[in-house]
Amino acid sequence: MSILTIAWSMAGAMCITFALIHLFIWFRQRGVIAHLLFSIAALGAAGCAFAEFWALTAGTIETYHSTVRWQHIPVFILLVSLVWFIVVYFGTARKWLAQLITALWVLVLVINFLSPHSIVFTDISYLKYVELPWGEQFSIAIGTNSPWKIIPDMASLLIILFLADASIQLWKRGDRRRAITIGGSSVFFILAGGIHSPLVDAGIVHTPYLISFAFLGIILAMGFELSNDVVRAALLLKEVKANERRWRSLLENVQLLVVGLDIFGKVNYVNPYFLKLTGFDKEEVQGKNWFEYFLPESAGGELKRLFYETLESEFYPHYQDPVITRNGEERLIDWSNVKLYDREGNIIGTLSIGADITEREEAFQEIKQLKDRLQEENIYLQEEIILDHNYGDIIGRSDALKYALSRVTQVAPADTTVLLQGETGVGKELFARALHQGSPRSQRPLVRVNCAAIPVNLIESELFGHVKGAFTGADKDRKGRFELANKGTILLDEISELPVEVQSKLLRVLEEGEFERLGSNQMIRVDVRIIAATNRDLKEEVQKGTFREDLYYRLHAYPISIPPLRKRRDDILPLVETFVDKFSRKMGKTIKKIPKNIQEMLLSYDWPGNVRELRNVIERTVIATRGEKLNLSEMPRGSEPVEINEEPTEIIPLEEAERRHIIKALEATNGKISGEDGAAALLKIHPNTLRFRMQKLGIKRTVS
Repeated sequence: MSILTIAWSMAGAMCITFALIHLFIWFRQRGVIAHLLFSIAALGAAGCAFAEFWALTAGTIETYHSTVRWQHIPVFILLVSLVWFIVVYFGTARKWLAQLITALWVLVLVINFLSPHSIVFTDISYLKYVELPWGEQFSIAIGTNSPWKIIPDMASLLIILFLADASIQLWKRGDRRRAITIGGSSVFFILAGGIHSPLVDAGIVHTPYLISFAFLGIILAMGFELSNDVVRAALLLKEVKANERRWRSLLENVQLLVVGLDIFGKVNYVNPYFLKLTGFDKEEVQGKNWFEYFLPESAGGELKRLFYETLESEFYPHYQDPVITRNGEERLIDWSNVKLYDREGNIIGTLSIGADITEREEAFQEIKQLKDRLQEENIYLQEEIILDHNYGDIIGRSDALKYALSRVTQVAPADTTVLLQGETGVGKELFARALHQGSPRSQRPLVRVNCAAIPVNLIESELFGHVKGAFTGADKDRKGRFELANKGTILLDEISELPVEVQSKLLRVLEEGEFERLGSNQMIRVDVRIIAATNRDLKEEVQKGTFREDLYYRLHAYPISIPPLRKRRDDILPLVETFVDKFSRKMGKTIKKIPKNIQEMLLSYDWPGNVRELRNVIERTVIATRGEKLNLSEMPRGSEPVEINEEPTEIIPLEEAERRHIIKALEATNGKISGEDGAAALLKIHPNTLRFRMQKLGIKRTVS
């Protein structure tokens, strides 16, 4: 076999091999059109090699003429495919130039088949046989060149310019390796082939035409680059698949909800944890509209709108929404979202990853409620500290006191309602504290309410709370004392002063454990132990019609009568010693002795103000004492700051005595109620409390 046969056969075979390889790649990757164009160009190059070899071995002019005419078909296929391959693969070529080159080669092909002797020759005179150094001969046509030959020459020049421009643009874009490998080699081989052919035609060079090998060089350069890309793509694909496996493994095993949606909002993926948490099967979820099947109706519309806004913008939302499980339960999920794209960069849906925060939010709400409650209780306790009504432990050894305390011991562990009865100043609050501390509710607060100290128009709000706008000045919701005392104990001091309209609401709390805030129709349930205290005979108040009989019997479930100080004289001296010690330390004094005569004076007094009066007297006495002996300069006349004319023999009802006392105070202040020199300050009570007592006792304000 001749060397020419071997060389051109190998050139054609190599081009066919490249064509088949990249045709196979194109079949596997239908979206990559560059491989199809390169495969067509390689087939064109193979056709050129075989046609050129046919012309070199032609024995007659007719054979040569036919070969040259048909050779333009594979050349057309090669060059046009090559141009459009550069357009697709480089991405930097000018399409209008590619279109112009294609049009010129279509014109070349038409003229080639319409002219008598192809587009190369007007006529062929004879075939010249040239012998190679090793003795092998090949033929070259001698004849007149066609004037139309300028068209393919011009098209070839445009191809060189086209390749050079595309390579320069590729270089500027930063892809220098590809610009040199493909662009540089293509320009070099086409230019070399274009120069060699005229030299052969002019008889300057006596070699076969080598245009096929120029095209083979281009195919080899481009094939090398494409193959390199294929190898890199295969490695990247392998890495991508490995990453996909890792990510899928992560998504399948992560203890988070993962949901994939297409652009229509339909579910196309959920991970096992989602199915475990919601109770659904995979078949029940796939293909369902996320916003219609798995979200509450109240949230579905808004989130659907947000979903489509996400697809159309660069915004990646982060939000919380409830998801409905198979059994109808709502689970609050904290979602993060990303958009998914296909190979062309088109959005194909979203992937959402969510954490179940239902228990966390419930815990936060519970903590917030406990915090609010703690703050409210703290405020209340601070108020209680300011009042400073706690005189310390209950002190005494008398039988009367021991009996009352035994009653406290018996009832303290139970939840029974207790009614503490006793005169003013006997220490009803101390007994209430003892009841609370001895009960299972001791870890919760004891909330104290003095019903006589709160204005009538505010007592209901104070006890049961109110909502915003319930009355003028109610600018926010406020809890009442019963809500503060929930799970604890409430002491209703001076219960007899409670207005009748509020008594019915208190009765409901006693019977059903529920009430409504002022201005609200929402029922609130509480678990509160009630301790009531009074210095009046509630039975008489019932007969007068100022106290509900049914409420009286509910409060009278377990009455405890606290004896007055005059009935437990054995407790007077221990109380005196305790108070002397307390006030001495407070005032920085050292009082070590209580004279016998002072002890007798204190024991002989009836103490109508009870322990409170005794405490006040001892405090004043300690202030006046100089030295280590207690000095009682005068017998106590009671603890009230305004003295009234004594009624030496007449015993009058307590209410009438209170009425006269208030009248005296008003006369002393010329009818002024509030202010530093008013009757309320003189009596050491709140002005509103004084107005309430005046209204109840029928006292009219007079100014002289």
